[in-house]
Order: sequence, then structure tokens, then C-alpha cells
Amino acid sequence: MSDQESLIEYNINHQNYQSLIISPPNHRKYVKGLICMALSAFAFSINGLFVKLGTSHYHVLQLIFARSSFQLAFGIIASLWLRIEVFGKKELRGWLLLRGLLGSSANALFYYSLSLLPMGDATVIFFTGPMFTSIFACLFLGEEFTKLDFLTSALCLLGVALCSKPSFLLTTQAIEIFRSDSSWNRDIGSLAAFAGAILSALAYVTVRKLGSQVHILVHITYFGLASSIFSFIMAFVQNKFTPVELDTGILILLVLGVTACIGQCFTNLGLQLAPAGPGTLMRNLDILFAFIYSVLIFNEIPDFYSILGAALIFGCAVLTWLKKWLARY
Repeated sequence: MSDQESLIEYNINHQNYQSLIISPPNHRKYVKGLICMALSAFAFSINGLFVKLGTSHYHVLQLIFARSSFQLAFGIIASLWLRIEVFGKKELRGWLLLRGLLGSSANALFYYSLSLLPMGDATVIFFTGPMFTSIFACLFLGEEFTKLDFLTSALCLLGVALCSKPSFLLTTQAIEIFRSDSSWNRDIGSLAAFAGAILSALAYVTVRKLGSQVHILVHITYFGLASSIFSFIMAFVQNKFTPVELDTGILILLVLGVTACIGQCFTNLGLQLAPAGPGTLMRNLDILFAFIYSVLIFNEIPDFYSILGAALIFGCAVLTWLKKWLARY
């Protein structure tokens, strides 16, 4: 499952769950929930970091296969342990398969963008996904699309343009000054992250369509299944599988699977303890962690455009969740 999807799934499956409403405030429980969400963001940021590191050892498709295989095994074992129907209700399997395909495609595009872009830029572009969820929910589910939603969507697009710095919007001199990486890689990587954000938004809408009929572990299983099959076939056809190194190779592949599952566990635990609005805001710490890794580990110093674009996108996320928080509480 991609790093944001479990947030939406939990909100759908527990939309009437009374523990999300803290009245009177239980501050200790609230703080624990926010800490769990921060740990979730940290776990997913470590996952992205090891994807970035892993691309120097393995093809992106092999990294995807490693993570998705681990998730598939986790989803099946956990479902059997909790006596949950592994593949869900028969009449819902078509929707579940679609949701798995959308989510796995979004994750694959994000991983690919990490191989071409600075980690901070790829992450912040991918995190525009929730903004597009509002648009697709309006189109396909008839949900309200407010003026604030329109404003944040427009500002997000501007933020994406600033972070991606597409060559057709910059002069040759500006390109030379503000980025040292290949113009082609920059454009393709930005498009991959942007397309991944759109597909992740469509996956969220599919989750909303299914609602509380499906347990979160079933979603995890379908994501792992679809992603494992897709990545294996593509890597096999293109001959992208390489022998796993006994030291760093095993570590990288193992961390990818473990951090994905840990991140999902902390996400759901955090949302049980803290209200959804502030809790999901904490997940945006992923963006901050990504920029820290870019600077300290990869020496990818963000320029003015990247910082401004990231600030716009993060600000839109804050506005969106603040609106939902005020509407609920």
C-alpha cells in the first residue's frame, strides 16, 4: 500500500467510531496519537530513503517487487491470524483489484521519480495526491467541491510547477543556474511523481466507494498482489532482476518491506488515538524528512523554486485538513 492510502482507509472504516471524537480532551491519548503519526511519517520517509539508495544497486522494478512481496505476505498472514476473508467478498473483488492496480501503479511511479529527482522534490510532488482526491470525489462520488478546494488545487499545481521546474517554462540560462541534473530526467521524473499523485487520488476514491465493506488488511493484500505480479512480469521481461548482495542488498530490500508495514501500523494506531485532522497533518512530516535526507545524505540542496513550491503544497495540505477538522469538530 502506498504511504498515504491507509489514512483514507482508516477514516472510511471508522467514520462513526467514537474514539476519534475527543470530548472532553484526553490530552495524553491525543499526544500519543500524534507521536504515532509522526513515527508513521518517519517510517515512510525511511522507506523512500532506501528506495533512493537502492536505485544504485537494483532496478526500481526489483525494489517494488521486494516491498510488495513483503506486504502481500504480511496481508495474508495477518488476515488468516485475525480470521478475515483474505480476498474479501466475491462481489467486491473487481473493485478491490482496480484499487490494487491503481495503488500499485501510483507507488511504482513514485519509486521511479525517486530515481530521477532529488528526494525532496519527488516527495512533495507526490504528496499533492490528497488535493486531487477532492476533484475526483466530486466527479465520481458527487461530493462537494468548494471554492477552497479549487483554490488549494490551483496553488498545488503552481507548487508542482515550481518544484519540477519544467524546461519549457524556464530559459536556458535559468535551467543552467537552478539545476544541474539532466533536463530530460527532471521532466520525466516530475511527470512520474505527478501521475503517481493522480493515480493515488483515484485509489482513494475507490476506497471511499468500497467504504466500510472491506477490512484494511484486504486492501493491503490486493495492493501487494497487484504490485507483485506487475513488477515481477515487467522486471522479468526486461531482464531487470539482479543477484541480491548478501550485505547491503539484503538490508535495503528488507528495510523496504519492514518500514512499509511499520508505517501502516503506526498510521492506524495514531488515528485510533488522535482525531483524524491533526493526525493526518502529522503525516506531512514526510516532506520535511525527505528534504533533510536530500541535503544531509545526497547533498541535493533545494533552490528557491523548490522551497517555494514545497511551501505552497504543504500550506494547501494544512488548509485542506484544517477545513475538514473544523467541519467535523
